[in-house]
Amino acid sequence: MRTYFLILLLLPFGFVYSQKNDNSLSDIEVQYEYSFVRDTTDTDPSHRLKELMILDFNPNSSIYYSQQYMAVKKIFDQATVDAMNNKNVNINTGDLPKYKIGYTVYRKGSQIFVTANINKDFFTFENNYLSWDTNYTDVKTILGYKCNKATTKFNNRIYTAWYTKDIPISEGPYRFKGLTGLILEINDEKSYHAFKAIGIEKKQVEIKPLQKGVPATREQYLKKKEEFKSNPYPERKNLPKETRDKMIEAFKKDNNSIES
Repeated sequence: MRTYFLILLLLPFGFVYSQKNDNSLSDIEVQYEYSFVRDTTDTDPSHRLKELMILDFNPNSSIYYSQQYMAVKKIFDQATVDAMNNKNVNINTGDLPKYKIGYTVYRKGSQIFVTANINKDFFTFENNYLSWDTNYTDVKTILGYKCNKATTKFNNRIYTAWYTKDIPISEGPYRFKGLTGLILEINDEKSYHAFKAIGIEKKQVEIKPLQKGVPATREQYLKKKEEFKSNPYPERKNLPKETRDKMIEAFKKDNNSIES
């Protein structure tokens, strides 16, 4: 911890470890531009999607989420409080921020918990650190930080990461953690999923899970997800077959989940 403290003092952004040493507060926030495709058969680069993702962390814990998702969550959280206080609640869903990523990733120690929804239900599955190959001499600079190269096999894809030992915390976007420094850039071989840090700042926010999901294994979660895609909204008995068939066809184009 002393090494981390000294390094934070030397960082250009003036990071300082939390004075209260409160494990529930972050020290650093990283903003990532997440670029991805939903349909791997669609090669039009203009159809790539982007989302601003946030990683708040300290040495002991972290939370990773979509900035737009968090904005929507705060609106509904406030609406819940207002309703409990007998205040009028009126939310126009058309005016809500639009988000593409609804999953979150919470780390506690070396335990990593992914929480994602299927329809209206949330599920949480646990994972450990990935295994990395760091036997590379390549270096490059990102946001002023010297970064080293590493690779990992994740869900049958090879990802190349660039991580900085100047921030020696085993952190990165999504489940990409386990190196001896912070990952600032990572993408798979075809760049179907690409993350790039676009900002780093000192910031103290509460680190905690953003949703409570039904405990499941990753395999159970993926199975339930495929079941929903093959039979969407089974509880809606009056849903016309034509409408359901169109949904099924649309889901077939959503073939590039980061967990697949």
